[in-house]
Amino acid sequence: MSWILASMLILGAVIVVGFAWYERTHPSTRVIALVATLAAMAALGRVAFTALPNVKPTTDIVLIAGYTLGGAPGFMVGAVAALASNLFFGQGPWTPWQMVAWGGVGVFGAGLARVAGRDLGRIPLAAACGLAGLGFGAVMNLSAWITFDGDHTVGWLVAYSGTSLPFDIAHATGNVVFCLAFGPALVRALRRYRTRFDIIWLPRADESTRAL
Repeated sequence: MSWILASMLILGAVIVVGFAWYERTHPSTRVIALVATLAAMAALGRVAFTALPNVKPTTDIVLIAGYTLGGAPGFMVGAVAALASNLFFGQGPWTPWQMVAWGGVGVFGAGLARVAGRDLGRIPLAAACGLAGLGFGAVMNLSAWITFDGDHTVGWLVAYSGTSLPFDIAHATGNVVFCLAFGPALVRALRRYRTRFDIIWLPRADESTRAL
């Protein structure tokens, strides 16, 4: 079995599990609408900043979705945003990697809320968004190592990661700037939405672990 085929099978399984996780939580129509809106915002944010390579608000929106709503909706926002935005940028073997990488950012946001609490200040939240940008870049570097022609050696991966480092830093820096600008406001807006419409992602205490 080739490296590409094996990676596609693994990525496909991760995506299916992520979607099943979201479906298993039995989201209400309002939650579905909110997740769809956030995914659309993340996708449009990526398209709107096409002129600035790697500088997009997408990662921030996905992370904040997971931070405020939980892991399952965070994964869904990230995966759908990648799939939808690639209708503009073009679909390819990179799409499943981006879906999993951005979905993982949403899960990371949920984990951050659980570990550090849901009252992070502007600067810690921005730092988390910057870290998520570097993590996303690492996943995409791995995808290039597996997907494209070249020696599948650690040296090749390190060399490729070195050439992509300026772009990864630009992504992380853009994430920090975007989060400093609108991150706390988006967190407050999503919390108000949940409070106003009584959105409790998993109201039963015995299912609380599924939110992550």
